[in-house]
Amino acid sequence: MRPSRRILTGVVATVAAVALSALPAADRPEDAEVPAAVDEPGVVRVMPLGASSTVGVGSPATAGYRLPLWQRLAADGVRIDYVGSRSSGPDALPDTDHEGRSGWTAARMVPMTGGWVLAAQPDVVLLHAGTNDLLQGASARATAASLDRLLDRVFAAAPHTHVIMAGVWAPLPKQRAERARLAEYLPRVAAAHRAAGHSVEFVDTATLFPAGRTADGLHAGPGAYRTIASVWADRIEAHLGVRPATGRR
Repeated sequence: MRPSRRILTGVVATVAAVALSALPAADRPEDAEVPAAVDEPGVVRVMPLGASSTVGVGSPATAGYRLPLWQRLAADGVRIDYVGSRSSGPDALPDTDHEGRSGWTAARMVPMTGGWVLAAQPDVVLLHAGTNDLLQGASARATAASLDRLLDRVFAAAPHTHVIMAGVWAPLPKQRAERARLAEYLPRVAAAHRAAGHSVEFVDTATLFPAGRTADGLHAGPGAYRTIASVWADRIEAHLGVRPATGRR
């Protein structure tokens, strides 16, 4: 092992140990789960984190937004490594890792998130959660509080990661009022974390696509997922300071 690689490995191990000590006991992984890996130079570690839309329900042929996002970033010269403890997707997707849990609420994710993030050490987290909370009757205020706690766990495990938090994009006609309130709360949650020194931004996706572009009234269809992928790509490239390909904008 080259000296520089040994130094980097030591730094990663130290960061992981510090992050591990900061996590609540409920979501500390076993010692064997703490990574000893090093980053590949020039590759951005991206964790898709969320529920069924992260898995790709509604468009399994594209793994939801993950395949079009990969293709867009590759076309713009951005090399990414999807990270997470789950793996699913079509053969066309070179990297099928993610942290998607179909049917999970943000509240259910909170106790697990620190361990997931600690194990993966992402540079960027694409967070889309809260839809199932609203569907199961949680208020916008309670859902925002769950996402606030979830962000606490992310930053305890990976203090220097950048989180792009998307709002609810599913139509949810029966939860229209709470969905609108959540879109008001989440920018405040993001702002509070930025004030604490965390790197996080909120992207309002409430009007990203009409209900007619869903596959089943809830999950995005293939075209809508391409729109979602473009939103993620724009924000990732802005964070990295990458100019998109000519003619993209």
